[in-house]
Amino acid sequence: MSDFKESLYEKKSFIYQIGEEYYAIGANTFAKVSDSPEVDNVELLQNALRKGNDRQIAKYLEKIMRSANFYRVDSREHYKLQDKLFKFIGRLEVEDEAAYRSFQAQVFQFDELCAKYQR
Repeated sequence: MSDFKESLYEKKSFIYQIGEEYYAIGANTFAKVSDSPEVDNVELLQNALRKGNDRQIAKYLEKIMRSANFYRVDSREHYKLQDKLFKFIGRLEVEDEAAYRSFQAQVFQFDELCAKYQR
């Protein structure tokens, strides 16, 4: 099991773009959310990052994390969900290397943003 996969399931929940789809991923969280209105906040966060607007970055980071938390499952479902996420990431790594690398970059950026904006 890769350290990347293991660390994903221990992180705070967040919404990531993988290919053309959006997924809420984090501790006890793995759900496709492409059709959810909260996906708009991901683009708003990206705009705030391009502008370097710290206030908006913090605002949208918090909104996205809160939205992603709505997809958390009960701890009794933890192992099934973890297995499902690990299989998904494994397939992505093999079948779409560009999407996998983009996803990794988003995860690393999320870590940096949390370190800077989360108290």
